[in-house]
Amino acid sequence: MSKHEPRRLPLSSLDELNDSGFQIQGVRPYISPDFAIVFGSNTYQAMRGIFEISVPYRIDDFRFIVFHKGDVDITANLLKYHISDNTVGFMGNGGIIQMDRISSDVSISGLVVKEDYLRRAMGGRLPAALNGRIHNFYLQVSERECELADRMIGLLRNLVEDPEHNRDVAASLIAAIVNYIVGLFERYDIDVPTAQSRQQDIFNRFIALVNEHCFRHHTLDFYADRLCLTQRYLGTLVRQASGTTAKEWIDRALINEAKVALKHSDVTVAQLADNLSFPNPAFFSKFFKRVTGMTPSQYKRH
Repeated sequence: MSKHEPRRLPLSSLDELNDSGFQIQGVRPYISPDFAIVFGSNTYQAMRGIFEISVPYRIDDFRFIVFHKGDVDITANLLKYHISDNTVGFMGNGGIIQMDRISSDVSISGLVVKEDYLRRAMGGRLPAALNGRIHNFYLQVSERECELADRMIGLLRNLVEDPEHNRDVAASLIAAIVNYIVGLFERYDIDVPTAQSRQQDIFNRFIALVNEHCFRHHTLDFYADRLCLTQRYLGTLVRQASGTTAKEWIDRALINEAKVALKHSDVTVAQLADNLSFPNPAFFSKFFKRVTGMTPSQYKRH
């Protein structure tokens, strides 16, 4: 990793937590080069050990989460979510996540999988929802569905406890867990009314493009062109779907990227301004302060 590349929240984050000797009552983490599992009754300390509140992190690898109880507030790829019990979730490779609040009774099970390993486990093909169409989702399901997903993760955790476990069986079980969680998403997603899903689909595609291209493209014309819409129509749809202007979403994405770099790398303000395609450092600093109330240097020290 380049010394100027923003620090990511990698698979090794659990490994580092484990190696540090940090003991978490009721949590049983498992780490391998290809996947990691967290399974237990209370994961509050683990989450607080990994995430600093209100600081954005970039995610590596695919992450599948089952929320048993408690609740969290997060910002994932610019969008805010309140997640409570009986929720299954997914976040894809390269996304940015920020923990805004974690209740002390939160309890989750989780599976982190390297993308190339998951492709092999699934016979070379990922489910359609994971092929870039969906970058993250958090879906409230029935208690029974949540319990079944949790039991599958628990079964995988019990299997890998044996150092001589069958690796093909583990891969097949991981594929089954992913298929089950994605299947829940696809089933519940179909229930969204058509008129609402059209507007929401355009908004989701807009947000996905903004997350991907905000480094180079700061104006609405690029995104309208990619979506084959007029700027005026796209702007109207985005405001109707979110209550926020399209330009504000683009600015939020830029600020998010800047915050990750400032908090997790030694990049200079001049380098960051260039990385984010601003004409000069002064213009970038003025933009950053207008949105956040702080200069980039002040935020880095904050």
